[in-house]
Amino acid sequence: DNYLIIAECVLFLFGLIAEMLFDAKLPGRINALRGSCVQIPCTFDAPENTLKDTETIFGFWLKKHHAFLNPESLVVFNGTSNIIKGFKYIEILGNLSQRECTTVFYDVMNNHTDNYYFRVEMKPENWKYTYDIPIYISVSDVPELPILTPTDLQEVMEETTVNLSCSSEAPCPKQPPTISWSNIPESARITTQLQEKPDKTQSVFSYMTFKASYKDHKKNISCTATYPRNTPNDSTAETTVMLRVLFSPKETHIIIDPSDSISVGTNVTLTCKSKASPNEMNYTWYKRGQEKELDFGEQLTFNVNRRSEGWYFCTAKNIHGNQMSEEFQLIVAGEINTDVPLYVQTLKVMIIMETPCIIFLFQGQEKHVQVNSIYANRAFVMGEELEMPKDENDMIHYGEIDFSTPQTKSTTEKISGQETIYAEVCGSGKD
Repeated sequence: DNYLIIAECVLFLFGLIAEMLFDAKLPGRINALRGSCVQIPCTFDAPENTLKDTETIFGFWLKKHHAFLNPESLVVFNGTSNIIKGFKYIEILGNLSQRECTTVFYDVMNNHTDNYYFRVEMKPENWKYTYDIPIYISVSDVPELPILTPTDLQEVMEETTVNLSCSSEAPCPKQPPTISWSNIPESARITTQLQEKPDKTQSVFSYMTFKASYKDHKKNISCTATYPRNTPNDSTAETTVMLRVLFSPKETHIIIDPSDSISVGTNVTLTCKSKASPNEMNYTWYKRGQEKELDFGEQLTFNVNRRSEGWYFCTAKNIHGNQMSEEFQLIVAGEINTDVPLYVQTLKVMIIMETPCIIFLFQGQEKHVQVNSIYANRAFVMGEELEMPKDENDMIHYGEIDFSTPQTKSTTEKISGQETIYAEVCGSGKD
């Protein structure tokens, strides 16, 4: 008898040990969104021979406590009678005969936040077991922030390929969130897909690949997850990361102050502007036709004289390279703007009258004058006698007065040589 009692005790202990080995595999926690559903991935262990001989398997979900008969325990889903308590609808998706117990709780509310335990019953074997490892469901009004990786972009060199990943939890795979990007670089390629994680929960992953451009420097790239749910408005959550790009100087150009008309004696400041990262730059100034540098620094300031006119340009340089600006032409008001000097003789009198055409040729001493343009000086003779040159060095070589073909327009032409000047004077009237 004693041996029989001992044998029964041993069998009982083995039974307890065997039961302790049965387990349900559930994620430890799922964050759900109010008004949406939550899908619980679930698998369970059971005796192989029991599963083989069973005809019917029923699943249960208990809230608060794993003890089926505990007064604190609430059976929210009873598979034998398909009774649901506290929820609008609960659906077991898994095939229980294959040890799959994945379940969806629909339209979850804040008061559904709690621990939940899975229980299985098999007939006719009458095998019943409540798994003591719970899943904690946390219901919130606000969705979790999407995860953007890398979370803090290190500085990347221009033209380097950048890979960004944005993931957002999908507690309700039937209504997964949509992911959108803002401030997308021009070269970006985006792919999005629903993926299963190691704990069998699901997330939406969106991948963006692009080549870093200087135009993307300090750009805030955002990833936004939008969750549909059974409420008046969808819920959104956003995560942002700043992109830092290293690049050589770009868009180098010159700004002049003052920007309006510049005359001799004006104080002028030329500023060399450029974009670069890092933005610590060295500037050098040049003028066309001069081999040496004019100056160094971001600004070039000087007092304008007649030799200041010309073409200026600057270069900007940082540790990654340099760039030259376009040439900027400085024009001095009233100054000469020609590369070819005009050599002229002394011309004492040049008069454009309203009388017909007169041509004078003067000879005299040679003088060197650089001019910007030749202007017509107009004089109107009102009955006075035209005064001719009296300088003994200036004599009329040839003169012609033609009254037969009066002109309606006056023109002036100058042709210069080493010894002579021809001047044609045409009048516009008949008097």
